[in-house]
Amino acid sequence: MNSIMAAVPLLTVVVGSLFLLILEVFLNRENKSYLGYISLTFLVICGIICTSFWNKDYSYFNGSLHLDNLSIFFYIISLLTIGFVILISLKYLFLQEANHGEFFALILFALSGMMIMVSSTDLLIIFLGLELLSISSYILAGFRLKDVRSSESAIKYFLLGSFASAFLVFGMAFLFGISHSTSLLAIVQHLQSGTSFKLIGFMGLGLVLAGFGFKIALAPFHMWAPDVYEGAPTPVTTFFSIGPKAAGFAVFLRFFHIYWHSLESSQAIFWLLWVIAVLTMIIGNLAALRQTNIKRILAYSSIAHGGYLMVAVLAQDYTSLMFYLVVYLFMNIGAFSAVIALSKKNKEFLELDDYSGIGFQYPWIGALFSVFLFSLAGFPPTGGFLAKFYVFSAAVRQGLVPLVIISVLTCLVSVFYYLRIIVYMYMKEPFHTVDVYKENPALFLVMFLCVYEVFQLGINPGSILVLIRQALISLPVF
Repeated sequence: MNSIMAAVPLLTVVVGSLFLLILEVFLNRENKSYLGYISLTFLVICGIICTSFWNKDYSYFNGSLHLDNLSIFFYIISLLTIGFVILISLKYLFLQEANHGEFFALILFALSGMMIMVSSTDLLIIFLGLELLSISSYILAGFRLKDVRSSESAIKYFLLGSFASAFLVFGMAFLFGISHSTSLLAIVQHLQSGTSFKLIGFMGLGLVLAGFGFKIALAPFHMWAPDVYEGAPTPVTTFFSIGPKAAGFAVFLRFFHIYWHSLESSQAIFWLLWVIAVLTMIIGNLAALRQTNIKRILAYSSIAHGGYLMVAVLAQDYTSLMFYLVVYLFMNIGAFSAVIALSKKNKEFLELDDYSGIGFQYPWIGALFSVFLFSLAGFPPTGGFLAKFYVFSAAVRQGLVPLVIISVLTCLVSVFYYLRIIVYMYMKEPFHTVDVYKENPALFLVMFLCVYEVFQLGINPGSILVLIRQALISLPVF
């Protein structure tokens, strides 16, 4: 049904971000936490609106923007991500001298970009959402104005991101040139028609994949991620590791669902994605072995998990893809929350040596961090184990046994660097005293919610799987 109602959740977030900017100008208080609570209010309102539209299936802009179950599901993932990021930022911004009210407006602008991406089937609209997300992210990466590494990460992200956007636009121009449309369905149908411009179409598709591969940190387009993750404020790094990845894979889901079912000669793209998935898993896990900085370890971990998600795309099992994204949200936010918990005013403890003996000095932080690391490694009974099990099982059913073997071997490699952190926390003598700021209830609330969901999704995933299957009904049937 074509209705302006399809844009209501998006407009709620945009209005919220503009309201925060105006409020910051007129009130200009020293403590910016009130802006965080107002932004959380807008997120709750948006969430309530989204759930009220479940099973309604609205669209707008001639079908370019959809409010179907699939969009709503990814909206909820995005809202949870941003809500958790705001909660872990409330004290962090004050302690690390990044207490600027624009942070909360920018994070909502980034959310609106993600919402546009996950709800559109038009390449041009998706690009507009991607750029809104990217521009907000460039600013957020350099939000610690007095930190040289933060400024360096913002510049590096901006320069490399601009090149990636150029590749993306160039590819879109090729696709539009041969199909005379930016609709995903029209582009795929034209590629299927056997036109003489088919080679140009595949070149355009390759450039578009390269652009999106950069945004979600797939190898060999991952080079920016470790440096940007390390230099950016840790709550922003948390957002980078989940938000763009979820939005990018939502676009992949919509496109490849059409592509695999509508295109007869898709082997070239299939093997290109196969190679990208293998490179992503191998490079991400092997590079993490050499790191001593926690944020860089988690950065390469995030790259590797992008490879596992690509396995789900290749297996054409979107239930396992979406379940993996949900589990990844909770275990990754939980891990970064533990990193933030081990900080104090103007100081973050990010080297492995800093974690020596932490498990005994701060038992709750050490225990929760260990759970998230076990889940990232794929140990039962956590959600990380079930997520990998579903993805690999789907790949085996599709006959992708070599890909699964490589995936399992890289998972075994990842166990080393995840357990290495736990070894430092419980089996190494402290090198120095680590004194952290403990009065942070919002942060600990996020950690406990995440650890609850990690176990809940690992032991009883039935409810979320039902919602995922209802969301996937929105995809067209071929």
